[in-house]
Amino acid sequence: MKISAIVITFNEEENIKDCLESVNWADEIIVVDSHSSDKTIEIARSNTDKVFSVEMQNVTEKRKFSVDKAANDWILFVDADERISKELSEEILALTPPEDTAGYFLNRKNFYLGKWIKHCGIYPDYHIRLFNRKKAAVNDRIIHEGIEVKGKTLQLRGALLHYPVRDINGMIDKVNYYSTMESQEHFNNGRKISKAGAFTHAAATFLVMYFSRKGFMDKLVGFYVSVSYSVTTFMTYLKLLKLQNKI
Repeated sequence: MKISAIVITFNEEENIKDCLESVNWADEIIVVDSHSSDKTIEIARSNTDKVFSVEMQNVTEKRKFSVDKAANDWILFVDADERISKELSEEILALTPPEDTAGYFLNRKNFYLGKWIKHCGIYPDYHIRLFNRKKAAVNDRIIHEGIEVKGKTLQLRGALLHYPVRDINGMIDKVNYYSTMESQEHFNNGRKISKAGAFTHAAATFLVMYFSRKGFMDKLVGFYVSVSYSVTTFMTYLKLLKLQNKI
């Protein structure tokens, strides 16, 4: 089975080299970039000749565009801050998918501030990232877009390594980005929230992640992760209230 590995980028010069090297075994590598102002495109072009620069900012649109550019039916989506582990690449290369298989779930290991977070409810963290485009499609969500398949799915054992946050500033940037995108998606879907609800949802997020899902077992970083998710929830609903002209 031939595989097209696809990476979506925007100002990812710190991540893109390691990401692309982790998929250099794929039959082709496609990078779709939104006019990065750093060295992302330069680094990408040193690893593949299939680098596309596009105006679109919506990740879902870029993913759909990238699938259309692929030469192969089997697609592997990898984000710039992710790496395919050696074990996972060997597992993928050894695959002979049954005819009715539409896609594979990959189990993501999330690393915050250099530490693998084993609790907080974010491990195991399964996502369909390897799929047959004849039997699957990218859904239309603004954020946390996924793959909808028509057929059988299986799970792979090897790890997809995810490094979303390397420092506190990066964590703050993620909170701002995801809360903006999620608030817009809620607004588009007609989601309602009260001012009190913004506080109670944020508090519930922290309590569930840190206590119910044992984030405390990841020590101080588990506390940071639980707080960041809680703040993201609060900011999401605060921005939603702003979009609804309630504040």
